[in-house]
Amino acid sequence: MELTPNNLLMGFLGIFIIIYAYNDYIKPIITNLIQGKSITNAITESFSSQYSSLSPSLSNTVQFDTNSYLRDKNKPIIINNQISLPVLTYANPAGNGSYHELVGTYFRNHIYPIKSVQTFSNIDTIYKFINNEIDIAFISEEILARYIKRDCKYLTRVLADAFNLDTTKSENNLENPDILDRLYPELNIEAIGAGFDVDLYLMVDNFSNIIEFMDITKGKFIGILADSYYFFFKICMAYGISMDILNKITNNGNNIESTLESLNENFIKNKYDGIFIVCHPKNLQLLKLSLDKKLRYIHIQKREKLDARNNLNSLQNLKNTQQGTGSLIPPPPPSSNVQAIYSESLMNDLNTTNIKDNFNSLIKKYFHHLVPRSVDLNKFHKSGNTYSYLDTYSTSMILVIREGIPEKKVSYITRNYIDNLEKMRNDIDKKYFDITINNFSSLEFTYNELVSFDKVIPLAEGARIIYKDEGLIYYKSEERCDL
Repeated sequence: MELTPNNLLMGFLGIFIIIYAYNDYIKPIITNLIQGKSITNAITESFSSQYSSLSPSLSNTVQFDTNSYLRDKNKPIIINNQISLPVLTYANPAGNGSYHELVGTYFRNHIYPIKSVQTFSNIDTIYKFINNEIDIAFISEEILARYIKRDCKYLTRVLADAFNLDTTKSENNLENPDILDRLYPELNIEAIGAGFDVDLYLMVDNFSNIIEFMDITKGKFIGILADSYYFFFKICMAYGISMDILNKITNNGNNIESTLESLNENFIKNKYDGIFIVCHPKNLQLLKLSLDKKLRYIHIQKREKLDARNNLNSLQNLKNTQQGTGSLIPPPPPSSNVQAIYSESLMNDLNTTNIKDNFNSLIKKYFHHLVPRSVDLNKFHKSGNTYSYLDTYSTSMILVIREGIPEKKVSYITRNYIDNLEKMRNDIDKKYFDITINNFSSLEFTYNELVSFDKVIPLAEGARIIYKDEGLIYYKSEERCDL
């Protein structure tokens, strides 16, 4: 065989390939065959060894097309760049048709390969993180921050109920540090960034005599989604509703439903006088319910009634005094006594307490991460409300990941997450747009708010690297000069 430059080049390439394959594939296969293992097992173990430090759920990989579109105009577009990535387990605590699910679908196709599993609530998701059953999820900032702080007696009560802890026994005192350690196992969760907001909704039948929130105390039964009970519990406490009345409203906990499907079904069957849920307004089951049943939405924020003004009666008496009996003769000028009454009534009107603002200030003592919001009711199908807005509250959902996921993988997810923020919101809007309602979103996945969450929630190191490059976080160096 004649030695030519092409033959020499092919020979060197062949030797290089043999050396490369020997270390990664041939040697492990020979070693496993000597140990009595099959060729299939040998090849599988060789392939998955790069993820040997991960949990068993991360040892399986899939081909993932990044399809990332770079924002810099002077850089090329990368398309069809397939890589092998381990699949992460994504928690969906809100059920079928929830915004969690809509986001998860986009996430799986464009950001990172995930498989979705159903959880019962944010609290259930937290415990599944601790048991290494969940890798990534959106969790309520309010619940996660208060869990870390251990400073909310109402959350402690909810956790005790989740554990079926008999608090009537002295050994189960909820102030006992040992009991708290059992209820609050150490977390293994780190944040990637802020996500979307969810709102509080109290809905009743259009013909219900429930007009305001406190009307639920008048012998009414309210169905509550399990994932929303923490918020309902604390809102009731803020309104000053006693535990005895709360137990009657919830039928001693029997009205707490684990899924939105069963809650809506029982509400349509008139088992409940109303239902309370915390969800995103684009929740498909909520939209379907607004079609299946004529709803009215009850303000969650406390509002002042028209007849609650403390000076209306006196002003009406003053009006009657001046009007006379219908005579065409003009009434005489008011006496000094009547003028004094009018002045006092006017001063009382100016000093009237703003019930709404006072209640919102009180809410801040119960919730650290609940903000007042007016929701456009045109986001839903036709309701029985005579107004087009709903005064309620909202809380943020934070994208978190389990500790132990390699830093490079977290950075990869964070980078893709940032690059897809606007596209994710717009894609969901376009896919589920309904021309009959105003169901566009505008408050989700805001770039400037990605790291705007409670500082007690640790930021994943892989995400920190990306945010530092983005300029969303920075470190101020301290410079000193000795004179």
